[in-house]
Amino acid sequence: MKLTIKDVARAARVSVATASMALNHRDGVSEKTRAKVLGIAQEMNYVPDHSARSLVMQSSNVIGLMIPEIQNPFYSAIVDILTRIADDRGYTLLLGISNSNSRQEAEYVRMFLSRRVCGVIVVPMLANHPDISHLSMLRSADVPVVFCTENYAACDEPLVMCDFASGQHAITKYLLDKGLRDFWFVSTDMDARFARFRYEGFCRAMREYGLEVNPKRVMLLSTPRYKEAYEASDRIVDDLPEAVLCINDIMTMAIMKRMMERGLHIPRDVSVAGFDDVMFSELVSPPLTTVRQPLVAICERTMEILEAKLRAGTDQADVERGRTYLIQPELVIRETTI
Repeated sequence: MKLTIKDVARAARVSVATASMALNHRDGVSEKTRAKVLGIAQEMNYVPDHSARSLVMQSSNVIGLMIPEIQNPFYSAIVDILTRIADDRGYTLLLGISNSNSRQEAEYVRMFLSRRVCGVIVVPMLANHPDISHLSMLRSADVPVVFCTENYAACDEPLVMCDFASGQHAITKYLLDKGLRDFWFVSTDMDARFARFRYEGFCRAMREYGLEVNPKRVMLLSTPRYKEAYEASDRIVDDLPEAVLCINDIMTMAIMKRMMERGLHIPRDVSVAGFDDVMFSELVSPPLTTVRQPLVAICERTMEILEAKLRAGTDQADVERGRTYLIQPELVIRETTI
């Protein structure tokens, strides 16, 4: 049974009017009482119903989209593509940016529920073993969830993602075919499938050529972001391999920047290849060789599955349960590799 503000007021031993002022951050209630009411509401997983305030949000065509950040052009591209797909299908997207913070993601889940979204697409946060207990609120409310590009461990909602292992195998094999053998592989130590699968694809290509991966030339950073890659790049430059493979373009661009600051010429001195094909990959100098994630196809399939769950109604939880869809990537050869 859905909790109401009366339940919160009763548990906090205050009037409904006082509970309402506290929950809506209005004047007329002491900070001590406000903190008490807000704390009890959070413990009870109370979600306010804003439908009376917003007839637009009361409609059943609003989809919540959760992303970890917006600065990375990879995620902004997902927002752009899904917005257009949703609009074409008669939906409106309600965006939540978690900043890879479990508490912030939980707040957006509550907001999605309060706005009566008909479904939620989750692009998981970039964090090791995050607290995802808040997703149970969506399940309890029978709100369909589909994961896009990655998922959380122990979640059986359907997932649509790039075939990372295949893409990393393809770019590694391309460089091996060019006669290169001396590699650095730059990834993250996060417990995420997007990193694990890429590494598996790299190792498989090396094995096919009878080569062993040198663990001293596998760099695992705490997050797959520009700043960390840039700060760690001197280790690679000092070692000067024949080629560097990196699990995303943003990190690759950081490494390229440091290489050029150190006087290296790409690809004459070292070949460099990334993954994702974000919008800046073609604009950097020299243009980046990479693996293109087919984001349009990934987003379209994500929306198709969400719609199938919506059509299933009360049986939506069984639609594509535990299913992972792998979308094939594309090798994009530019000027950073020989």
